[in-house]
Amino acid sequence: MKNRYDKIPDYKVVKSAMQQELTDKQIEYVKSAIETSAFKNDDKAYVNLISFNPNQKRKLGQILKEKGYQFEEDTSWSIIIIAL
Repeated sequence: MKNRYDKIPDYKVVKSAMQQELTDKQIEYVKSAIETSAFKNDDKAYVNLISFNPNQKRKLGQILKEKGYQFEEDTSWSIIIIAL
């Protein structure tokens, strides 16, 4: 019976995951979105944030601003980066 409940993650594991930095996969995704937009000569890059937790969204916004990017739109679901 106990094995059935082992599938539920411990609170500490979930809390730790919520405080994590951006994953390598997320960083690669944002890099790809920006590069693809630049290669297409588009002045905007769309980044879907559906797989980002709230802390990761804030961190991404902070990093992009530090790197000089500006946002046309910044919602809880996506970021549209301008002036590429």
